[in-house]
Amino acid sequence: MKKILGVLLIMLIAGSLLISCGGKNSGGADKKYDLVFWVYSDFVQDEAGRLMNKWIQEFTAENENCNSITMVPKNDNELLTGLMAGVGLPDMFSASARNGKQYREAVGLLDLKPMFDADPEYTKGFYPKTISTITVDGGMWAIPFISGVNIIFRNLTVLEAAGIDPAEGIPTYDAFIEQLKKVKAAGYDATHSWVTGSIAGPGSIMASDSQNITIGVANGKTTIQPSQLVRTFDTLKRIIPYSNAMTSGQDITLEAFKTNKLAYMLGGAWNDPGIAQSGVNYDIVLVPPYEKGGWTGGLQSWDFIYGTESNDPVKNELVLKWLKKLGSYESQKAWTMNIGRSTLRQDVMDDPEVINNKLIARVSSEGLKCGMPQMDFMHSAVFWPSAVRDVAPLVANGTLTSRQAAEKFVEEVNKMYAESGE
Repeated sequence: MKKILGVLLIMLIAGSLLISCGGKNSGGADKKYDLVFWVYSDFVQDEAGRLMNKWIQEFTAENENCNSITMVPKNDNELLTGLMAGVGLPDMFSASARNGKQYREAVGLLDLKPMFDADPEYTKGFYPKTISTITVDGGMWAIPFISGVNIIFRNLTVLEAAGIDPAEGIPTYDAFIEQLKKVKAAGYDATHSWVTGSIAGPGSIMASDSQNITIGVANGKTTIQPSQLVRTFDTLKRIIPYSNAMTSGQDITLEAFKTNKLAYMLGGAWNDPGIAQSGVNYDIVLVPPYEKGGWTGGLQSWDFIYGTESNDPVKNELVLKWLKKLGSYESQKAWTMNIGRSTLRQDVMDDPEVINNKLIARVSSEGLKCGMPQMDFMHSAVFWPSAVRDVAPLVANGTLTSRQAAEKFVEEVNKMYAESGE
């Protein structure tokens, strides 16, 4: 009998030790989670880093079962290769919408549909197009977060020296060409190359005509007709005589703009902080429409926040809460107000306080109403506008006419769809 009592006593002591020493990883209701969040490198820097850390502190204080959220900075290539490898995946990650279909197929993404369905008012705040974009195969796979659209920075010192009234804006492409002529005649470089370096130049022009382009795919081929693209290449040819050899986004191009040696520079909201700090006299306008008051250009880039499926319902719920916080009106408004980057909540981008806070926010708000998404995010892996990268130089050097370039562009896009199997 004594022996049995002794065994029972040992078992009770061992059990009590397990309970008292379980700590944060003990499981059950008392389990605390340490979440890992892969982010763009700039999410941990300057004001963005301060804002993210503030949100993390708030979240861990509000959720007792969240011990910590660790941000791990990654560049674009590191994010893509790390995620596609499928090993050591984070609990959440920020990444381009452009690779959304690949992530959905290669990574076990967490379905956010229960969260969106449970709060219709929350969901209604996003641009409708973003909600349809993240909805695939009955699930909803990301939080729409950052948006961007190509914009034109104008050096007002150079414009005034060329006799151009900045108040005129750039109402049409015809007006833009006339302004470029005046700048060149005044002895300044009007703009950089809109052909080489990236697809931003021809892509932004194409976006001005996107309402007249039948974008889509059917039976493995693009539904775009060559005739719909001729004006894009005609416009590109009109800009070429007033362009120098610099390319959009180069340090040398930015420096030329900051030092009053370049009048017009195509870029994005990410360029604005550095330009503002330089002290140059500048403003920002949208890529122009063809008709006054018409559809403005610029390619739209989107970035999402994704969660990964852990097969742990409690952990999944915690990740859902964190993602919902990042997608909230309050968070996305703070992001735009403090950092100047536009988001994908329409209620934020239409908020008068946001619009009047920064010029970049006001211009971006207008730009997001027009332009053209870079591709069919989440539903396709084909970055079809990139076909212009090889075609545009052939227009610039006279190898192809605008009509021939349009035909070649469509051929190249069809090759991309064939290779992808879509």
